[in-house]
Amino acid sequence: MNDERWVEARLRALDAENEWQPNAAAAFAGLQRRDRRRRIWQRSWAWSTAMATVAVGALIVLPAPARCAIVGVGCPRPMVAPGVAKAVGNAVSADYKQSGSPTAPIVIEIYTDYECPHCATFYNVVFPQLMAEYVNTGKVRVVHRDLPLPQHPHARLAAKYANAAGELGHYDDVVRQLFASQADWSANGNVDAIVARVVPADVMRRIRTLVESDPRLDATVAADMAMMAKDQIDQTPSLVLISKDGTRQKVAGVESFDLLKAYLDEMPAK
Repeated sequence: MNDERWVEARLRALDAENEWQPNAAAAFAGLQRRDRRRRIWQRSWAWSTAMATVAVGALIVLPAPARCAIVGVGCPRPMVAPGVAKAVGNAVSADYKQSGSPTAPIVIEIYTDYECPHCATFYNVVFPQLMAEYVNTGKVRVVHRDLPLPQHPHARLAAKYANAAGELGHYDDVVRQLFASQADWSANGNVDAIVARVVPADVMRRIRTLVESDPRLDATVAADMAMMAKDQIDQTPSLVLISKDGTRQKVAGVESFDLLKAYLDEMPAK
């Protein structure tokens, strides 16, 4: 009865003069906005699909060790510890995009765009805790994957600098620097100046040479995008959690370590 009286009182309080009236102009404007967003999303997805198609070919032509490092799962070679690389002249082990024990029961593939603000939050806030509690303790191995989005004009260049640094043993330092200084270089595209702050001058000269002339850097990004198509990734940051039995679970937009921890702590029991 109390509910009925409340409803009746609310109905009596309605002012007929202020009742809602249809607004065709506003409705049409809203429809146009939704249509623009839909077309932008379709163009982005078409671009990503086309790049993934090209990437499949790039993955095929890569040397076997590089394919092993990019695919990330079932790689028989020992992994390189975070921040360590085996340099021989201008070449280095292709394992620079992986960190953690090769026998870790869980693998996390991390898709990021260096110009994505949410990715910066993940790497600046969540990733250090992931490394401390799971990677450095042998529970998790991580594989970094590049997914430069079309709306970010400098993301691909940043990925090339990071991978060139990886070829020379400075991948982790440059990745941290790019995400920590994202607001600086994303405004003007001067990735070079930001990277130069954290690597020796002689290494920086070699990085520039690789960025300018080494096609492997583009092939590495393209191969990551081929995996993006396989996992149906459509935003960054996105994680693919891979359990011991090979089950792949996609988790998008993780910006809280507590949320990621909840996922990880459930996985070994499966």
